[in-house]
Amino acid sequence: MEYLTQLIGKPVLDAQGERFGKLAEVIVSPGDPLPVVAAFQVRTEDGAVFVPADALPVDSDAREYHLNRPITQVHPYKIEEHDFSLNRDVLDKQIVDVHDYRVVRVNDIGLKYLPDGRLALVGVDSGVRGLLRRLGMERAVTGLGKMFGKQPPAPQFITWNDVESLPTHNAGEPLKLRVSHEKLARLHPADLGDILNQMNPADRKEMLERLDVETAAGALAEADEDVQVEALSQLDAERAADILDEMPADEAADVLGDMDKRRRENLLDRMEPDYRDDVRELLSYDDESGGGLMTNEYVAIQQDFTAQQTIEHLRVLEPEAETIYYVYVVDVEERLVGVISLRDLIVAKPSEHVSKFMKTNVISVSVDASIEEVARLFERYKFLAVPAVDDEQRLQGIITIDDTLEQLLPNDWRKRSYRKHVETV
Repeated sequence: MEYLTQLIGKPVLDAQGERFGKLAEVIVSPGDPLPVVAAFQVRTEDGAVFVPADALPVDSDAREYHLNRPITQVHPYKIEEHDFSLNRDVLDKQIVDVHDYRVVRVNDIGLKYLPDGRLALVGVDSGVRGLLRRLGMERAVTGLGKMFGKQPPAPQFITWNDVESLPTHNAGEPLKLRVSHEKLARLHPADLGDILNQMNPADRKEMLERLDVETAAGALAEADEDVQVEALSQLDAERAADILDEMPADEAADVLGDMDKRRRENLLDRMEPDYRDDVRELLSYDDESGGGLMTNEYVAIQQDFTAQQTIEHLRVLEPEAETIYYVYVVDVEERLVGVISLRDLIVAKPSEHVSKFMKTNVISVSVDASIEEVARLFERYKFLAVPAVDDEQRLQGIITIDDTLEQLLPNDWRKRSYRKHVETV
């Protein structure tokens, strides 16, 4: 394995053994299966020269490098549009480690000769060992460790297949790096949220712009509250509104409630009308009340529905699992009159009306109840969700146990729970 920091800075001699210059940079071109070194930048007394890779064999253990042909036969390499520089564009940059779900800094870069003789970019070292190597202390620290029976720091190597180069649109700008967004989209939203928390604002903005809207919404719903507000404030208003439309209504309300009024109204105006109304309703409740905890994404039906009609209705809605712990039954004025569990629904005869098997003694909570009252109700009855009603017993939403628990945990323990937006009745 060759390492960038062990290559840079060494003397370069011409074919006659005379000093030609010093190796200053490694230029890489995209390739399959790995990017390959296309050229080296050599600094000479007369300026920089880009030497083709096949004219300058390099070895980390060598004290100096030799051109393999006379300088008159070395044709300077012309930088292509998608080429990038390792020292300038990759070293010390932040990338995402998709295996440990964290943002890391590139301390060194690994290269390896392929069977055909080309030098390929194989990965980056984000660990302490990479830092020691670039400081010239790796061997000394390893030797001391052996003397005292200590193992040297293990390399923290991330293969280049987990990192994807991203050319910028403006000429002259350094290359930025990102993890393949197809791989990011396969991560759990909670892991994506952790990654967003660790990113700097510019990288976070870029990631949310390039992920599909649904994945971006899931990731942002799992991020810290201050990160959510900052990220949506930086995004283009249309993009931010699209992401909010894909978030659960209660999550969207939480984020918008923390924004300044001008930005909040700007984003609300751009959201889908029906969804905007749901969010505005939730924004009207105090954060520390049952209404502030609830989501208005739930399933409610009329009591003249049959079991079969209810099942067919659920198939059409495809509600998220969290919002379908129970199916609520309301009258024509939206007053809560009953509740049925999924078990009740499955075992009932298809033609039987829900009014015949629903539970009419429904435990509910007022939208004005305190968080402590809601928590005591969950502890007493062991519910997974509880309906929230107004003074007229009209169903306004449901409160889930995870949202209640989240509010009771210390701030540094809280993890926002992601739920896809679903249609409600």
